[in-house]
Parts: sequence; structure tokens; C-alpha cells
Amino acid sequence: MNHTYKLSLLTFVLFAIPSYAADMKFEAKENIMFQGKIATVKTSKKFTKLENCQALCESRNSCVAFTLNKSKGSCTILKNVTGEVADTDSISGAKN
Repeated sequence: MNHTYKLSLLTFVLFAIPSYAADMKFEAKENIMFQGKIATVKTSKKFTKLENCQALCESRNSCVAFTLNKSKGSCTILKNVTGEVADTDSISGAKN
């Protein structure tokens, strides 16, 4: 690789990735279950942690929000949010 190409690639990585990551910030709401159009639901022991459900949402372009049901170990990915319901077993997050 020539020096100019390496420098261009490094510049892109330094500026593009932080701005992409900034789009992925979530506002978490304890004891809230979001309602809306469901993109997918995943159930697994790994979805007992907020970070794993949030990471799943971040990996989907269509995801605008998620709801984690801690006791069921389910992560619901939403394409839109139409409402919210009180649920002591849930934590939800929406992209800012």
C-alpha cells in the first residue's frame, strides 16, 4: 500500500467510526416495555443482560428500539415505537 492510501484509510476510520457509534446511543427505561412493529424476537440465556440486547439492536439497521424481558431472556427488536407499558420485568432502550 502506498503512503497516501494508508493515510486516507486511517483518516476515514478515525472520523467515520466515531460518528457512526454516536448514532447508536440509547436512552434506557427501567420497568418499561415498548410497543410497536416488531422486527425480531430472540430468546436465549444471553439475553438476560441489557448490553446483549442493545448490541443486537445496534447490529440491525431497522432497529429503532428494543425491549429486554429479563426473566424470559428475550430481546424484542422494534422497527418503531407506538407506545409503552409498565412492566417490572422489562428494560427498554430507544435510539437517541
